[in-house]
Amino acid sequence: MDFNKLTTADKVIGASGIVFLIAMFLPWWGIEIEGFGTGSNSGWDYLLTGILPLLIILAMVLQIAIAKFSATELPKPPIPWSQIHLIAGGVVAVLLVLRVVIGSSEGSGTFEIDLDRMYGLWIALLAAIGVGAGGFLKSKEPEDVLGAGPYQGGSGAPPPPPPGGTSF
Repeated sequence: MDFNKLTTADKVIGASGIVFLIAMFLPWWGIEIEGFGTGSNSGWDYLLTGILPLLIILAMVLQIAIAKFSATELPKPPIPWSQIHLIAGGVVAVLLVLRVVIGSSEGSGTFEIDLDRMYGLWIALLAAIGVGAGGFLKSKEPEDVLGAGPYQGGSGAPPPPPPGGTSF
């Protein structure tokens, strides 16, 4: 597997996805009560703002891997893949910003405890912003770079010079 085929945007999305996956196991919300210990929730405790962004990131990484390293050609979507990555990266970033803004609590009825934001949530937020930035960078790439894997017409050779002209 030749990682030199990956663009900067591909690498940013992949690295941010790995950091997000690690952050899913860290505490996002928690409480420390002196004498009683601690309690916390990880990213796995939040479907809409934890698991869903992870699935979106996974889909982005899989599309990149299939386009760059596989002989399988993906179907052409109604909008370009670059725009899909931009939208998906933005959705991931917005969902994590909402998780930071919207509080979390444990308990029910009259006994409810408000939880504090913990370091795992901040790491996940930075990773989500990285995915959003990667989606933005991906949207700025020319369309021929996006699908020009080894089997989709990308030979790796430079284009031929124009007829009658000189090559720089």
